[in-house]
Amino acid sequence: MKRIYPLLLLLTFSNFTHAEPIKLASENSLPPAPDFEVIKVNTHGQPYRCEGNAMIKNSQGVTNLTTLKYFGTSISIDIYDKDSSHYNNALCNALNVIQEYHYLASNYSTYPHVINIKSINNEPDKTHHIDPKLTQLIKASIDWHDKTDGYFNIALSPVIDIWRSYRAQCKGERKAEDQCTIPTPAELNAARPLINIDNIDLNVKQNTIKLQTGMSIDLGGIAKGWMAEMVYQQLRSDGIKNFMINAGGNIRHHGIHPQGRQFTTAVEDPVCKKHNNSLEQCQSFEGQFHEVITGKDITVVSSGNYLRYYRVKGKEYHHIINPKTLYPKRTGISTTIVMNDNQIYADIISTALFLMPLEQALNYTNQNTAVEAIWYLNSAGEKVESDKFNDYRMIF
Repeated sequence: MKRIYPLLLLLTFSNFTHAEPIKLASENSLPPAPDFEVIKVNTHGQPYRCEGNAMIKNSQGVTNLTTLKYFGTSISIDIYDKDSSHYNNALCNALNVIQEYHYLASNYSTYPHVINIKSINNEPDKTHHIDPKLTQLIKASIDWHDKTDGYFNIALSPVIDIWRSYRAQCKGERKAEDQCTIPTPAELNAARPLINIDNIDLNVKQNTIKLQTGMSIDLGGIAKGWMAEMVYQQLRSDGIKNFMINAGGNIRHHGIHPQGRQFTTAVEDPVCKKHNNSLEQCQSFEGQFHEVITGKDITVVSSGNYLRYYRVKGKEYHHIINPKTLYPKRTGISTTIVMNDNQIYADIISTALFLMPLEQALNYTNQNTAVEAIWYLNSAGEKVESDKFNDYRMIF
């Protein structure tokens, strides 16, 4: 499942410099792997309160909301409309949408006001009555299992939990001395019978769900992108005409930039991001950002292995697990997609295209007019792109 939140930046730059020749980092200069951490939300009995859960400010004609409390990442909304009389109300409504889907989709915490994924996972063999919004989210997830040839599987959660527990233990002295370990094949294979998506009993009419004993589900590969699209719809229903959403790297926008042009998104070079831009090749704009994308009313999402991983005996094991092998994919660094329709499924497609063999992923993309993609293959910066990705590439 996808739990990657790469940073994509909205550009207002007017001048660019040329990139220096790439000089690759040696194995000895690899940065330390990031520690595993879980962000939990304390609602203080007021789950949908706006004040104190986000910052809203206006600067140079842009009104911004930023929150760090939900989905384990930073979420920001920028509004560019000239009439700011109803901004605060619209942004609080948008925050309420973020909060609602955070509570419903969380597999880390339960909340007294809602039955969520954690509630279901705690008692999988019990019939749970759930919110229709969660029913819709789970139903879409089940449908997309077959649409992605099984590369998107919310029932993979028991395997994800095994890998997550090993990564969580890789810290402190154990991490410093390279004493971390990975799950055994026997441990992973023991969980394989629990990842059959057909054993999710979802009743869409009654809004009930029941799982096989020992199963659990994880919506990390759909919930954030789904939420971003629901925020998009809420902003439009509140009359906001020009805005940009950055949900931890899920970029969604509508309207036009105040400069009268389309919005522009720069995609960070994953090797530079992994090294905190400390490498020589990362000292220019072209080094730090490997693509600049522009388009009208589009979504830009990346999946990759360079932000959430741990290292064992010199090898890196990232958080995106292949449902077919039960191991992280060993090849490729990142996949970035651009979608011009059905954006609510962007997270799913991004994850699936990262996991699929490259030829299969290319065929899938080239046969679907709503999505284009580019694959960043290795530390040398080699890339492959779909047939019409160049339609969204900004040319300087």
